[in-house]
Amino acid sequence: MMRVLVLILTFSFTLMAQDRWYPDLREALKVAREQNKPVMLYFYEETCSYCKYMEDVVFVDPAVSKFMRENLIVVPIDVEDPPSYLDRSLRVFGTPHFTFYDPFKNKVIFEIIGMQEADDFLAFLRKACRKFERRTC
Repeated sequence: MMRVLVLILTFSFTLMAQDRWYPDLREALKVAREQNKPVMLYFYEETCSYCKYMEDVVFVDPAVSKFMRENLIVVPIDVEDPPSYLDRSLRVFGTPHFTFYDPFKNKVIFEIIGMQEADDFLAFLRKACRKFERRTC
């Protein structure tokens, strides 16, 4: 039980340390427009071991973390309890799933499905960022 509590607290602090992670999509879209950044929707579920790997290994990789912090507004969304206002076209059925969204055009610009190693994920992040025409990453 103590181990589970420590893991939950660690993940919570990791998310809070990411100054570009927003639990509310509406707020994230507003901030993304203000900062001229794309939004990355990170769809996960608590029981997903691949999601845990992304959280515990990939997201904390220094290069990945830095890129995400400087270039993206990130919104974690639990697929088992998505916000009621989430557009059905943005819902997914597999995790981890990453949807990159242009807040100015209101459309999906890139998607990544499945677990990635840090170097591969960083390459995908750069590719997604290049598809966002309003900013150079």
